[in-house]
Amino acid sequence: MASQTDPSLYRTDGQRRAPGTRVNDRSGIGMADRIRQHDWTACPLGPQAVWPPHLQATVDLMAAHGFPMIVLWGTDLLQIYNDGYAEIMAEKHPAGLGQPTAECWPEVWHINGPIYDRVWQGETLVFSDKCYPLHRRGALQDVWFTITYSPLRDGHGDIEGVLVTMFDTTAEHVARVERERSEAELRLSNERLRLNEERFRQFAAASSDVLWIRDADTLAAELQSTAFDAVYGIAADEAACELREWAARVVPDDRDAAISTLRDVRDGTRRVHEFRVLRPSDGQFRWIRDTVFPLFDAQGRVTRIAGISSDVTDERRWTEHQSVLVAELQHRVRNIMATIGSITLRTRESATSVEDYAQRLSGRVMSLARTQALLTRAANVGIDLRTLLTDELGSHAATESRVALRGPSTVVPPKAAEVLSLAIHELASNAVRHGALREPSGRVDVTWSLREGGPERWLDVRWRETHAPRDDWQQPRRRGFGMALVEERIPYELDGEGHLRMNPDGTEAHISFPLRQRDSILQTDAPSSAGVGGGSVDLGDAALLAGCRVLVVEDDFYLAHDTAAALRSAGAEVDGPHSSAATALHALCTGHVDAAVVDLNLGRGAEASLVKALQAAGLPYVVVTGYDDTVESGMQAACVRLQKPAAAASTARALAGLVRQRRH
Repeated sequence: MASQTDPSLYRTDGQRRAPGTRVNDRSGIGMADRIRQHDWTACPLGPQAVWPPHLQATVDLMAAHGFPMIVLWGTDLLQIYNDGYAEIMAEKHPAGLGQPTAECWPEVWHINGPIYDRVWQGETLVFSDKCYPLHRRGALQDVWFTITYSPLRDGHGDIEGVLVTMFDTTAEHVARVERERSEAELRLSNERLRLNEERFRQFAAASSDVLWIRDADTLAAELQSTAFDAVYGIAADEAACELREWAARVVPDDRDAAISTLRDVRDGTRRVHEFRVLRPSDGQFRWIRDTVFPLFDAQGRVTRIAGISSDVTDERRWTEHQSVLVAELQHRVRNIMATIGSITLRTRESATSVEDYAQRLSGRVMSLARTQALLTRAANVGIDLRTLLTDELGSHAATESRVALRGPSTVVPPKAAEVLSLAIHELASNAVRHGALREPSGRVDVTWSLREGGPERWLDVRWRETHAPRDDWQQPRRRGFGMALVEERIPYELDGEGHLRMNPDGTEAHISFPLRQRDSILQTDAPSSAGVGGGSVDLGDAALLAGCRVLVVEDDFYLAHDTAAALRSAGAEVDGPHSSAATALHALCTGHVDAAVVDLNLGRGAEASLVKALQAAGLPYVVVTGYDDTVESGMQAACVRLQKPAAAASTARALAGLVRQRRH
């Protein structure tokens, strides 16, 4: 239907048209006028003046009606319709007036034909939201109607036509379908979300790592998985809700960095950091690795911070003592890896590119590997010097025609063999890159001899390269890996001498060292793994205050927990911490206490009563205060006064000294 502002409802003079005179096409003629003006003589109906009264009355009623209506008259179902139906006709109007409906709407005759047959038998049919594929505006369009088909009877009750009343429900249908689709998608999405939440719950419950989520603004915890209890050694609801409760479990040395990492993730960047915690359940210091990442809302803002916390204590111990692989190998791997690590770092200093770095590092590691292979075959008693030189020079494709080896049969001890082989490798590598083995005419002469040097025999090795002088030759500006190896490592590790000289016509090296029996790096026993240190709250001796119950009074949250942690690491049982002198005094009077640590404004109010009670009980105690030495504290012999800032470990040690004096 047209809206109240539809121009077709008004005459050109601005007055509203009478019902049935609305303009529906460019001719400006409403359907009531068009019906009267139509030439009906050419169809079975004849002139309008001779129409049956009941037909005329129905047409008049229809023409004035606001809903789309059409009269289908006679066995040919000739169409007579109103303005609303003319809009449905679209380009089929006005030619459809007086036309048999089967000719006008062939695309829906398969739907309407059977319906008209039933109406002609006297049925009135009503359909809600029924789809009709109508050919309009050059295309077949699905249109939905709520529609009524009624028989038109004459005065004798005989059926002479069909009255069809309808209204277009396409918009409502499309909206309903879209709504139902959206609701179905929402139900599916909710079900998926429910399943995902259930999977996440099961995943979080099964994970040995802590899965957690915090509010990005307040950093208050919103989720902590069940692994929190095992990793942190305390129930999640006791220490995880507020940031400071969680941070109090982190050792002071790592606390600021841990908190800063949480806050920094709000910039949208993922971070990984490690810190130590003191686990109350067993008093152990543990290393925690936190992988922290932001969670974004639909606008791309960071609203949540999530993370995965893993206890990596064992991993760190394994990394730090990676050589401890099997006891049967006497913990040898640690030393070889340390050597490779040293070579790796020093190779970086001299490498000019990634490719150069890879080649240099590979060569040095392979040199070390060749030496270890020779030592293994020789049961670690030493390596024949000629074999060592042949293997190392052969790895650089140096032929006998260009290399001369001269010297007596000599067995080099394991330690010396490792150092010497790497020195020969560096000399040979330099000869290939820059020296005698770079040019076809170049030569390398290696000679060695033995001499007496006091109680030990010494080995003298001389390396001499010869090649044509180069006009563009320049003295190296920095000390490379090879020079440091010859001139520094050999004297340091072998108590020998090393000299390396670069000349325009070739490099010369002189290496001397005593043939002293020293074990290979593979023969070094690995130490046992060290425990995790707790930094400034770790006294490293759990017996200092063993069996001692200590009252802790400190109004600063972090200092209180740090002091408690230090005391526990020394074996003490902690009463508190208490944030006020009043609660501490109550604990002192109602429970068993052996010593105390107090942070007070001495001599005032409840604090004075607490100090007097400690003195009256003859208990040792440590006072940590911000006052200077001029302030009267009323301290006795069983008290130690520490000036702020005082490390928690220092406080615990001071108290341990007082307790020890009292026990003795």
